[in-house]
Amino acid sequence: MGIHWDYTAIISAYLAITIGIALYYGRKETRSVVDFTVGGRRFGTVVLFFTLLATMVGAASTIGFTGWYWVRGLSQLWFVLGGVLAFVVFMYFLAPKINRFGFETGATTPSQWMEFRYGKATKYFTSILLIVAYLAITALNYMAMGAIIEGVTGIPYVWGLVISAVIVTIYTSLGGLWSVASTDVLQGALTLIGIVILAPVLVIKAGGLSRIATSLPPEHLSPLGYVDPVTALAFTLVFFLGILSWPDLWQRVYAAKDVRTLKKSFALYVIADLVFIGGLVLLIGLAGRVLYPDFPKPERLLPYMVMDQLPGFFGAFIMSALIAVIMGTADSTLLITAVLFEEDIYADLRPGASEEERLKVSQIATFVGGILVLILAYVTPTMFDLWVKSADITGATLAVPILLGMFWERPSKAAGIAGIAFGFLGWGLGYAGIIKLHPILLGFILSLIAYVIAALAFPRREEMK
Repeated sequence: MGIHWDYTAIISAYLAITIGIALYYGRKETRSVVDFTVGGRRFGTVVLFFTLLATMVGAASTIGFTGWYWVRGLSQLWFVLGGVLAFVVFMYFLAPKINRFGFETGATTPSQWMEFRYGKATKYFTSILLIVAYLAITALNYMAMGAIIEGVTGIPYVWGLVISAVIVTIYTSLGGLWSVASTDVLQGALTLIGIVILAPVLVIKAGGLSRIATSLPPEHLSPLGYVDPVTALAFTLVFFLGILSWPDLWQRVYAAKDVRTLKKSFALYVIADLVFIGGLVLLIGLAGRVLYPDFPKPERLLPYMVMDQLPGFFGAFIMSALIAVIMGTADSTLLITAVLFEEDIYADLRPGASEEERLKVSQIATFVGGILVLILAYVTPTMFDLWVKSADITGATLAVPILLGMFWERPSKAAGIAGIAFGFLGWGLGYAGIIKLHPILLGFILSLIAYVIAALAFPRREEMK
């Protein structure tokens, strides 16, 4: 495949600008571990909204959802519903509590809240589980970037992975959340502009809404076209439960300067999620089904459509927006693995470590995590199963202890441990096919039952509060 010089030039310029912004703000604003991990707890509405957008709307939400809409049409909207419900719950119920907890205790991770509520053992399990999940999520974003670089430049996919890893790892390790957030404003803006432009263009290329509606299989136009009600519920729970424990989301909540800022930013994000992922990306995927009914790899459909359907400069701009989307998630998920390691594990191993030492460890952990992710991306055959499995396992094990633990005083350490352990058991039994129920649904049911029984049998003693 030949090099697309117009695409290569514009994307290279974008990457250079991104790295420059990240290095400038990272060095300027990062002086302590708190700066590196949660931006010094001083993010305002604009920065917080765009960093939410760039983090949560990543490769899976754009490239992945385009492919999924291509495969199963409106049935994919159950995932979107779960995500929106999770953010509404966060906005009104969890985020204010988490933000206050961060200011009062200095916490920077969900694992630290789990320790506060249920003891140290739950902190370690939570942290290790989230580190593994987030290495996988970062890997799928590397894989998406590698595929785009291969398609644009003709560079082999493996070298595309290496280039992606080098770029993201360098600027994230140097500046932490300030490097991430400063680039997220640019990446989030490009994401919005790119999707707004791309959706109507592809709909027109496909012959308009009426032709799309008449050309699609009937199942594509029904929310239950490819799923039964139980599967639809499972799809909703994947992201409703999974998102509640996602540490990059908790990190943004900890970084907000106050609760008012939190609620405004989350409200804006919910609107953007409905409009873009539930609306415009849906139209892109359905248009793609009409334009390419026999496309062999749906997870690579979106970059292919951009290059095949759009003229040089315009296509290059949209491709830069896709790169922005992916990088905005990759840097955040990579950073969070380092934060979890330093804050939850290293800080306990070295309680007397200086601020300078802890900052250096955070930067080294980010660099090492980037290498581990590169290896994982290289050996993993498919992209988006990683994302769903990561949401599955975190939702099955952590959602019940978080949700009930925030509002119910009675549960003790035993309830937290039981909820996590039986959620993990249920997820494993479902994933292995031993019990024929979706892993997250089975894990959630067992976690809830075990948690409630343990809370009733072993109530929290007054001196433990």
